Amino acid sequence: MPERLARSREPLPNLRGEDETELQHLTGLIENVSWILCPGKHTTCVIGRILNPRDSACTYIASLYSMGKGGVKCLDFGPEKGKTRKEALTRLLSLVEEEIGGMMLRDAKRSKAEAQARRGSGSG
Repeated sequence: MPERLARSREPLPNLRGEDETELQHLTGLIENVSWILCPGKHTTCVIGRILNPRDSACTYIASLYSMGKGGVKCLDFGPEKGKTRKEALTRLLSLVEEEIGGMMLRDAKRSKAEAQARRGSGSG
């Protein structure tokens, strides 16, 4: 076995001072809860960044994408901006959760209306 494979891997240095485990958790959470909003699609959380040339600061952007037929990418949610990757991911998670909450309320309203219609049509 080559020596480079036998050595244990050391984690990469954290250049941004962010907790990579927390970022992975946020990304996984976003991807896991979004399935109900995008059934039949495999969604992927993507993080990008934009550099501001005036002050060399950067803004992070998080979005939720899915791939369509023929490799066509589709923006499902976002982009959400933040000064850190965590802030951008947190905003995207909030957006996805708000959309799920709205979907739940719409479904409950529709279900209630259907139940009332069934009761009304059966009493004739």
